[in-house]
Amino acid sequence: MKVALIGAGAIGCLLATRLGDAGATVTLLARGTPLDTIRRDGISLITPRNRVLRSFPTVTDDPLEPGPQDVVFLCVKAYALRGVIDSLHPLLGPETIVVPVVNGIPWWYPYSQPAPLADQPLTSVDPGGVLWRTVAPERIIGVATYVAVENHGPGRIRHINDQRFVFGDIAGRNRPQVKQLVDLFGKAGFAARATDRIRDEIWVKLWGNLAFNPLSVLTSATLGTLCNDPGTRGVGRTMMLEAQAVAERLGIQFPITADERIAMAATIGDFKTSMLQDYEAGNRLELEAIIGSVIELAGRVGVDVPTLRSVLALTDLRARTRTYPPGIAA
Repeated sequence: MKVALIGAGAIGCLLATRLGDAGATVTLLARGTPLDTIRRDGISLITPRNRVLRSFPTVTDDPLEPGPQDVVFLCVKAYALRGVIDSLHPLLGPETIVVPVVNGIPWWYPYSQPAPLADQPLTSVDPGGVLWRTVAPERIIGVATYVAVENHGPGRIRHINDQRFVFGDIAGRNRPQVKQLVDLFGKAGFAARATDRIRDEIWVKLWGNLAFNPLSVLTSATLGTLCNDPGTRGVGRTMMLEAQAVAERLGIQFPITADERIAMAATIGDFKTSMLQDYEAGNRLELEAIIGSVIELAGRVGVDVPTLRSVLALTDLRARTRTYPPGIAA
């Protein structure tokens, strides 16, 4: 299988290493320092068992170089997706599928859904509907990822815990490409499965992120601490219940309870959430995709979400007024 990965962050490097080891022909599209570093030194991956894996995938900044692919993974932050669309199109052949590996509510979410979604783009994650108009939804396969990975610099990552991937067609169709992805990820050592209700899985993943990612920025605490401290656990649980009320108005069926989802997150332990990692690195935060999108959906279905609104306001202010470590420019 010919696989292209757009984005050389933690997830992109993890997939480039593991899928390449599973026999896929992998091309990693990167820019700037990550491109130069991976070309020179390859990728260094520390596994959960403290093994060090090295890989040297094909890496390029020219999307014309690889040619059409079987699958393209978009491994960039949700707010950066519009900036990589020009890189996507040269990789597309007639049968190419696109898998956005993104946090939060993805831009494709309203596709083929009844009112109040009804194919109406979400302004929080796709202002102006740019992604909606330029990436054919028929190509997209959704994925919910449960992977704790730390970025230790360009091409250097540590896989902390968890390695589950759930794939599903965004219109619930029975497509052979979904099984092909599950098989490929299984060969790569991931726990992968298929579902015909991918939006349910998106919400289960989002449930934890929308609560504990922003709380980690506000407190600088690790995921294990947030889940086990009675105060932050209570705030996070309230946020999750508000989000559940929104999701259920949209027909989502949660297979577990909020408390069970918190327990899942707690097993990861003293891991800095991706949002806290971004905050400490001086990077932009994915607040709109992870919380703003839920607030926008709440408005569409008429559900009040006061705690989500308050936490978003606090986290946004903290991000805008942060002080930067030496060597990081605002």
